[in-house]
Amino acid sequence: MAFRKLVGSYKDYNLATTVIEDGYLVVDVDTGSLALGDGVTPGGNAISTGGSSSSLGDLSATGSTLTAPTSADLILQTSGAGAVVVNDSFQIGSGSTVTTILDEDDLSSDSATALATQQSIKAYVDNNAGGGTGDLTISGSTISTPSNADLTLTSSNGNVVVEGIRISGTTIQTEDSTAGVQIAGNLIPTQDGVFTLGSSTRRWQTLFVAANTIDLGGATISSDGTGSVTIAAEGAVLPTGSKVSANPISILGATAGTQARPIQNVPIYVSDGSTTFTDAQLLAATAPLNLEFNATVEDVPVYTDAGQTFTLSDGSELGASAAGITLFQF
Repeated sequence: MAFRKLVGSYKDYNLATTVIEDGYLVVDVDTGSLALGDGVTPGGNAISTGGSSSSLGDLSATGSTLTAPTSADLILQTSGAGAVVVNDSFQIGSGSTVTTILDEDDLSSDSATALATQQSIKAYVDNNAGGGTGDLTISGSTISTPSNADLTLTSSNGNVVVEGIRISGTTIQTEDSTAGVQIAGNLIPTQDGVFTLGSSTRRWQTLFVAANTIDLGGATISSDGTGSVTIAAEGAVLPTGSKVSANPISILGATAGTQARPIQNVPIYVSDGSTTFTDAQLLAATAPLNLEFNATVEDVPVYTDAGQTFTLSDGSELGASAAGITLFQF
Protein backbone atom coordinates (compact mmCIF):
# COMPACT_ATOMS: atom_id res chain seq x y z
CA MET A 1 0.00 0.00 0.00
CA ALA A 2 1.40 3.44 -0.98
CA PHE A 3 1.94 6.08 1.67
CA ARG A 4 3.20 9.63 1.95
CA LYS A 5 5.86 10.58 4.43
CA LEU A 6 5.06 13.80 6.27
CA VAL A 7 7.88 16.32 6.43
CA GLY A 8 7.39 19.34 8.64
CA SER A 9 8.23 22.89 7.60
CA TYR A 10 7.15 26.21 9.04
CA LYS A 11 5.39 28.64 6.73
CA ASP A 12 4.67 32.20 7.88
CA TYR A 13 1.56 32.49 5.70
CA ASN A 14 -2.11 33.20 6.38
CA LEU A 15 -3.58 29.68 6.26
CA ALA A 16 -7.08 30.95 5.51
CA THR A 17 -5.96 32.44 2.17
CA THR A 18 -3.24 29.98 1.19
CA VAL A 19 -3.98 27.10 -1.24
CA ILE A 20 -2.38 23.91 0.09
CA GLU A 21 -0.99 21.35 -2.36
CA ASP A 22 -3.12 18.29 -2.95
CA GLY A 23 -2.48 15.61 -0.31
CA TYR A 24 -0.52 17.83 2.06
CA LEU A 25 -1.52 18.00 5.73
CA VAL A 26 -1.11 21.33 7.51
CA VAL A 27 -1.57 22.44 11.11
CA ASP A 28 -2.50 25.94 12.28
CA VAL A 29 0.08 26.70 14.96
CA ASP A 30 -2.24 29.25 16.59
CA THR A 31 -5.41 27.10 16.91
CA GLY A 32 -4.02 23.59 16.54
CA SER A 33 -6.55 22.78 13.79
CA LEU A 34 -5.67 20.34 11.00
CA ALA A 35 -6.50 20.67 7.30
CA LEU A 36 -5.88 18.51 4.23
CA GLY A 37 -4.93 20.30 1.02
CA ASP A 38 -6.59 19.59 -2.34
CA GLY A 39 -4.68 22.09 -4.48
CA VAL A 40 -7.79 24.23 -4.92
CA THR A 41 -9.39 25.26 -1.60
CA PRO A 42 -7.74 28.11 0.36
CA GLY A 43 -6.79 26.83 3.82
CA GLY A 44 -7.50 23.22 2.75
CA ASN A 45 -10.31 21.00 4.11
CA ALA A 46 -10.54 21.12 7.90
CA ILE A 47 -10.02 17.80 9.67
CA SER A 48 -9.78 19.03 13.26
CA THR A 49 -10.74 22.34 14.80
CA GLY A 50 -8.04 22.07 17.41
CA GLY A 51 -8.27 22.53 21.18
CA SER A 52 -10.50 20.04 23.04
CA SER A 53 -12.76 19.57 20.00
CA SER A 54 -12.12 18.04 16.60
CA SER A 55 -14.15 17.55 13.42
CA LEU A 56 -14.74 14.76 10.95
CA GLY A 57 -16.64 15.87 7.87
CA ASP A 58 -19.44 18.07 9.25
CA LEU A 59 -19.43 16.19 12.58
CA SER A 60 -17.79 17.58 15.68
CA ALA A 61 -16.21 15.58 18.46
CA THR A 62 -15.80 17.00 21.95
CA GLY A 63 -14.33 14.65 24.49
CA SER A 64 -16.42 11.47 24.15
CA THR A 65 -19.36 13.25 22.46
CA LEU A 66 -19.89 13.06 18.70
CA THR A 67 -22.33 15.75 17.46
CA ALA A 68 -24.05 16.21 14.10
CA PRO A 69 -24.88 19.66 12.72
CA THR A 70 -28.13 21.28 13.95
CA SER A 71 -31.24 19.16 13.07
CA ALA A 72 -29.11 16.72 11.06
CA ASP A 73 -29.25 12.95 11.54
CA LEU A 74 -26.28 11.05 12.93
CA ILE A 75 -25.91 7.87 10.87
CA LEU A 76 -23.63 4.99 11.76
CA GLN A 77 -23.31 2.78 8.67
CA THR A 78 -21.21 -0.29 8.04
CA SER A 79 -19.91 -1.60 4.77
CA GLY A 80 -21.46 -4.81 3.45
CA ALA A 81 -22.61 -7.33 6.05
CA GLY A 82 -20.85 -5.65 8.95
CA ALA A 83 -22.67 -4.50 12.08
CA VAL A 84 -22.47 -1.47 14.32
CA VAL A 85 -21.24 -3.03 17.56
CA VAL A 86 -21.74 -1.40 20.96
CA ASN A 87 -19.27 -3.18 23.21
CA ASP A 88 -20.75 -2.14 26.55
CA SER A 89 -24.14 -0.42 26.87
CA PHE A 90 -26.24 2.37 25.40
CA GLN A 91 -28.83 4.79 26.70
CA ILE A 92 -31.48 6.90 24.95
CA GLY A 93 -31.93 10.27 26.65
CA SER A 94 -32.41 9.83 30.37
CA GLY A 95 -33.94 6.37 29.98
CA SER A 96 -32.68 3.06 31.31
CA THR A 97 -29.31 1.72 30.26
CA VAL A 98 -29.48 -1.20 27.79
CA THR A 99 -26.71 -3.76 27.62
CA THR A 100 -28.03 -6.32 25.11
CA ILE A 101 -30.88 -7.39 22.81
CA LEU A 102 -32.24 -10.90 23.47
CA ASP A 103 -34.26 -13.28 21.29
CA GLU A 104 -36.16 -15.38 23.89
CA ASP A 105 -39.68 -16.64 23.12
CA ASP A 106 -40.43 -17.08 26.84
CA LEU A 107 -38.61 -13.89 28.01
CA SER A 108 -37.13 -16.06 30.75
CA SER A 109 -34.19 -13.73 31.51
CA ASP A 110 -36.57 -11.12 32.92
CA SER A 111 -33.77 -8.55 32.54
CA ALA A 112 -34.18 -4.85 33.29
CA THR A 113 -31.28 -3.94 30.96
CA ALA A 114 -32.12 -6.09 27.90
CA LEU A 115 -34.39 -5.40 24.94
CA ALA A 116 -36.44 -8.16 23.20
CA THR A 117 -36.64 -8.83 19.47
CA GLN A 118 -39.92 -8.40 17.63
CA GLN A 119 -40.17 -12.16 17.04
CA SER A 120 -39.71 -13.04 20.71
CA ILE A 121 -42.32 -10.47 21.79
CA LYS A 122 -44.87 -11.86 19.31
CA ALA A 123 -44.15 -15.45 20.36
CA TYR A 124 -44.61 -14.58 24.03
CA VAL A 125 -47.90 -12.74 23.40
CA ASP A 126 -49.24 -15.59 21.24
CA ASN A 127 -48.25 -18.45 23.52
CA ASN A 128 -48.62 -17.30 27.11
CA ALA A 129 -51.83 -17.22 29.16
CA GLY A 130 -52.81 -13.83 30.43
CA GLY A 131 -51.27 -12.06 27.46
CA GLY A 132 -51.90 -14.44 24.62
CA THR A 133 -54.69 -14.27 22.05
CA GLY A 134 -54.32 -17.89 20.96
CA ASP A 135 -56.14 -18.39 17.67
CA LEU A 136 -58.23 -15.22 18.09
CA THR A 137 -58.03 -12.35 15.63
CA ILE A 138 -58.23 -8.79 16.91
CA SER A 139 -58.99 -6.07 14.38
CA GLY A 140 -59.73 -2.65 15.80
CA SER A 141 -62.45 -3.21 18.41
CA THR A 142 -63.52 -6.61 16.98
CA ILE A 143 -62.42 -9.98 18.41
CA SER A 144 -62.98 -12.90 15.99
CA THR A 145 -62.64 -16.66 16.46
CA PRO A 146 -61.74 -19.22 13.80
CA SER A 147 -64.63 -20.44 11.64
CA ASN A 148 -67.46 -22.09 13.66
CA ALA A 149 -65.48 -21.82 16.92
CA ASP A 150 -66.97 -20.55 20.19
CA LEU A 151 -65.70 -17.41 21.90
CA THR A 152 -65.40 -18.20 25.62
CA LEU A 153 -64.93 -15.51 28.26
CA THR A 154 -63.98 -17.02 31.63
CA SER A 155 -63.20 -15.28 34.91
CA SER A 156 -61.49 -16.74 37.97
CA ASN A 157 -64.46 -16.99 40.36
CA GLY A 158 -65.50 -13.49 39.34
CA ASN A 159 -67.91 -12.06 36.79
CA VAL A 160 -67.54 -11.19 33.14
CA VAL A 161 -68.84 -7.61 33.18
CA VAL A 162 -70.20 -6.21 29.90
CA GLU A 163 -71.26 -2.56 29.83
CA GLY A 164 -73.63 -3.08 26.90
CA ILE A 165 -74.52 -6.17 24.84
CA ARG A 166 -76.14 -6.76 21.45
CA ILE A 167 -76.81 -10.23 19.97
CA SER A 168 -76.45 -10.53 16.18
CA GLY A 169 -77.88 -14.07 16.07
CA THR A 170 -81.20 -15.32 17.46
CA THR A 171 -80.18 -17.63 20.32
CA ILE A 172 -79.12 -17.06 23.92
CA GLN A 173 -78.50 -20.28 25.83
CA THR A 174 -76.67 -21.63 28.86
CA GLU A 175 -74.79 -24.90 29.24
CA ASP A 176 -74.93 -24.64 33.02
CA SER A 177 -76.86 -27.46 34.74
CA THR A 178 -78.45 -25.07 37.25
CA ALA A 179 -81.66 -23.03 36.94
CA GLY A 180 -80.73 -21.47 33.60
CA VAL A 181 -80.14 -17.84 32.65
CA GLN A 182 -80.69 -15.58 35.65
CA ILE A 183 -81.40 -11.85 35.30
CA ALA A 184 -80.54 -9.58 38.22
CA GLY A 185 -82.65 -6.59 37.25
CA ASN A 186 -85.71 -5.52 35.28
CA LEU A 187 -86.36 -6.92 31.79
CA ILE A 188 -87.86 -4.00 29.85
CA PRO A 189 -88.43 -3.70 26.06
CA THR A 190 -87.06 -0.65 24.26
CA GLN A 191 -90.48 0.14 22.75
CA ASP A 192 -94.02 -0.03 24.11
CA GLY A 193 -96.46 -2.57 22.61
CA VAL A 194 -94.09 -3.75 19.87
CA PHE A 195 -92.34 -6.97 20.92
CA THR A 196 -93.79 -10.38 21.83
CA LEU A 197 -92.83 -12.95 24.43
CA GLY A 198 -92.88 -16.30 22.63
CA SER A 199 -94.83 -17.00 19.43
CA SER A 200 -97.74 -19.09 18.15
CA THR A 201 -95.33 -21.98 17.49
CA ARG A 202 -92.77 -21.36 20.25
CA ARG A 203 -94.53 -21.00 23.60
CA TRP A 204 -93.19 -20.92 27.15
CA GLN A 205 -94.15 -24.01 29.14
CA THR A 206 -94.86 -22.50 32.56
CA LEU A 207 -94.82 -18.89 33.72
CA PHE A 208 -93.91 -18.44 37.39
CA VAL A 209 -94.61 -15.01 38.83
CA ALA A 210 -94.95 -13.74 42.36
CA ALA A 211 -98.34 -13.00 43.97
CA ASN A 212 -98.10 -9.38 42.93
CA THR A 213 -100.42 -7.97 40.28
CA ILE A 214 -100.13 -8.85 36.56
CA ASP A 215 -100.99 -5.85 34.41
CA LEU A 216 -102.64 -6.72 31.06
CA GLY A 217 -103.08 -3.53 29.08
CA GLY A 218 -104.11 -1.70 32.24
CA ALA A 219 -106.36 -4.48 33.61
CA THR A 220 -104.89 -6.26 36.63
CA ILE A 221 -104.81 -9.88 37.83
CA SER A 222 -103.52 -10.75 41.29
CA SER A 223 -103.38 -13.84 43.50
CA ASP A 224 -102.95 -14.71 47.16
CA GLY A 225 -101.06 -17.86 46.17
CA THR A 226 -104.03 -20.28 46.49
CA GLY A 227 -106.69 -21.56 44.09
CA SER A 228 -106.50 -22.03 40.33
CA VAL A 229 -108.27 -20.89 37.18
CA THR A 230 -108.61 -23.21 34.18
CA ILE A 231 -109.67 -21.88 30.78
CA ALA A 232 -110.85 -24.10 27.91
CA ALA A 233 -113.13 -23.84 24.90
CA GLU A 234 -116.02 -25.05 27.08
CA GLY A 235 -115.48 -22.14 29.46
CA ALA A 236 -113.49 -21.16 32.55
CA VAL A 237 -113.37 -23.22 35.76
CA LEU A 238 -113.17 -20.90 38.77
CA PRO A 239 -112.40 -21.72 42.41
CA THR A 240 -115.32 -22.28 44.80
CA GLY A 241 -116.59 -19.02 46.23
CA SER A 242 -115.74 -16.95 43.16
CA LYS A 243 -117.43 -13.55 42.92
CA VAL A 244 -118.39 -10.90 40.41
CA SER A 245 -117.30 -7.75 42.19
CA ALA A 246 -118.65 -8.29 45.74
CA ASN A 247 -121.47 -10.66 44.69
CA PRO A 248 -120.97 -14.46 44.83
CA ILE A 249 -121.41 -16.39 41.58
CA SER A 250 -124.38 -18.80 41.67
CA ILE A 251 -123.55 -22.47 41.00
CA LEU A 252 -125.76 -24.48 38.66
CA GLY A 253 -126.44 -28.19 38.90
CA ALA A 254 -124.13 -30.77 37.39
CA THR A 255 -126.78 -33.07 35.85
CA ALA A 256 -128.73 -32.60 32.64
CA GLY A 257 -131.89 -31.92 34.60
CA THR A 258 -130.39 -29.45 37.08
CA GLN A 259 -127.73 -27.61 35.04
CA ALA A 260 -130.15 -24.73 34.50
CA ARG A 261 -130.95 -24.40 38.23
CA PRO A 262 -128.95 -22.64 40.94
CA ILE A 263 -127.83 -25.20 43.53
CA GLN A 264 -125.95 -25.32 46.83
CA ASN A 265 -123.25 -27.98 47.17
CA VAL A 266 -123.20 -29.67 50.55
CA PRO A 267 -120.31 -32.06 51.28
CA ILE A 268 -121.16 -35.27 53.18
CA TYR A 269 -118.42 -36.74 55.39
CA VAL A 270 -118.66 -40.35 56.54
CA SER A 271 -116.73 -42.34 59.13
CA ASP A 272 -116.79 -45.97 60.21
CA GLY A 273 -116.21 -44.86 63.80
CA SER A 274 -112.69 -46.24 64.03
CA THR A 275 -111.16 -42.78 63.76
CA THR A 276 -112.16 -39.56 65.45
CA PHE A 277 -111.88 -36.32 63.49
CA THR A 278 -112.40 -32.75 64.58
CA ASP A 279 -114.63 -30.46 62.54
CA ALA A 280 -111.57 -28.64 61.25
CA GLN A 281 -109.98 -31.92 60.13
CA LEU A 282 -113.15 -33.00 58.35
CA LEU A 283 -113.57 -29.67 56.56
CA ALA A 284 -109.93 -29.76 55.44
CA ALA A 285 -110.43 -33.20 53.88
CA THR A 286 -112.06 -34.04 50.56
CA ALA A 287 -115.66 -35.11 51.09
CA PRO A 288 -116.46 -38.57 49.68
CA LEU A 289 -119.97 -37.39 48.70
CA ASN A 290 -121.49 -34.08 47.61
CA LEU A 291 -125.23 -33.42 47.57
CA GLU A 292 -126.72 -30.70 45.37
CA PHE A 293 -129.46 -28.83 47.19
CA ASN A 294 -131.82 -26.60 45.27
CA ALA A 295 -130.82 -23.01 45.97
CA THR A 296 -134.29 -21.57 45.26
CA VAL A 297 -137.75 -22.08 46.81
CA GLU A 298 -140.09 -23.35 44.13
CA ASP A 299 -143.33 -25.30 43.75
CA VAL A 300 -141.79 -27.82 41.36
CA PRO A 301 -139.89 -30.72 42.92
CA VAL A 302 -136.32 -30.74 41.72
CA TYR A 303 -136.22 -34.53 41.33
CA THR A 304 -139.18 -34.74 39.04
CA ASP A 305 -138.11 -31.68 37.09
CA ALA A 306 -134.79 -33.40 36.44
CA GLY A 307 -136.58 -36.50 35.16
CA GLN A 308 -135.85 -38.50 38.32
CA THR A 309 -138.10 -40.21 40.85
CA PHE A 310 -138.36 -39.81 44.61
CA THR A 311 -140.18 -42.41 46.73
CA LEU A 312 -142.10 -41.14 49.71
CA SER A 313 -142.35 -42.93 53.05
CA ASP A 314 -145.75 -44.36 52.15
CA GLY A 315 -144.30 -45.96 49.02
CA SER A 316 -145.73 -43.50 46.56
CA GLU A 317 -143.65 -41.39 44.23
CA LEU A 318 -143.35 -37.65 44.45
CA GLY A 319 -145.28 -36.29 41.54
CA ALA A 320 -144.37 -33.36 39.36
CA SER A 321 -147.70 -31.80 40.14
CA ALA A 322 -147.40 -32.14 43.92
CA ALA A 323 -149.28 -29.26 45.51
CA GLY A 324 -147.68 -26.67 47.76
CA ILE A 325 -144.34 -24.97 48.02
CA THR A 326 -141.35 -27.25 48.50
CA LEU A 327 -139.13 -25.81 51.23
CA PHE A 328 -136.42 -28.48 51.15
CA GLN A 329 -135.18 -30.10 47.94
CA PHE A 330 -132.00 -32.01 47.10
